[in-house]
Amino acid sequence: MYRGKLRQLSNVPDLKYFLMKINFKLIHGIIVMFFGLLASMASAEVRYIENVVTVSGRIDAETYSKLSDFILNEPVSTILFKDSGGGSFSVGLKIGKLISERKVKTIAEGICASACAIAFLGGDIREFSSVQHDSALMFHPGFERTSQIPAEETKAVFFAWIEERTKHSFAVDFVAAMNKITQRKGGVYFLSPFHGIALRESTSVFFCEGSEKNISNCVGQRDTSAEKMYIVSGIESN
Repeated sequence: MYRGKLRQLSNVPDLKYFLMKINFKLIHGIIVMFFGLLASMASAEVRYIENVVTVSGRIDAETYSKLSDFILNEPVSTILFKDSGGGSFSVGLKIGKLISERKVKTIAEGICASACAIAFLGGDIREFSSVQHDSALMFHPGFERTSQIPAEETKAVFFAWIEERTKHSFAVDFVAAMNKITQRKGGVYFLSPFHGIALRESTSVFFCEGSEKNISNCVGQRDTSAEKMYIVSGIESN
């Protein structure tokens, strides 16, 4: 009975508008939460199941220790980075180099930001998850603990690592975006082409200074993508 009444009410124009407003607020909240992942991160979780190592949470020394143990002792073919807001820049780079020596595939599922994205680049084949369409990578150089601006000494290392892994020089505007970062959540966001924001905004790359309330307020780059910049090979094949 109640379901029938709800269906009738949903056909009322004013209620439709109200429901649309609620839906917009929900989407906006999800986007804000997307940014919020960078501020609060769960402790590291690393697990191995059937040749796949899943890494989630904070990237730190514990993450490296667990991951290296699996890589050295198990037949690992894939590293799945899932919902990580980052962590230690140096550890992310260390993990990336370890992965690159093993020539395995890396997959980004959910958000893989900062140190996580640095580690992700170590994959011989790099893909967005086909399971979670709202997947994304976010890159920025390392920060000093007390600063909101990237440390100058990490920028050269950061750019060299990206160039080494993509085997291509990066665009001038990519470098410029890094130099405009004002807060830790600033950086270059590469969204899966099937990400809700990418579909709505008709672009999957955003340059964020860090002061924006959500990704949609960042500067979109319509003429490029993670694949065109050789950050990823494509979407995970099932």
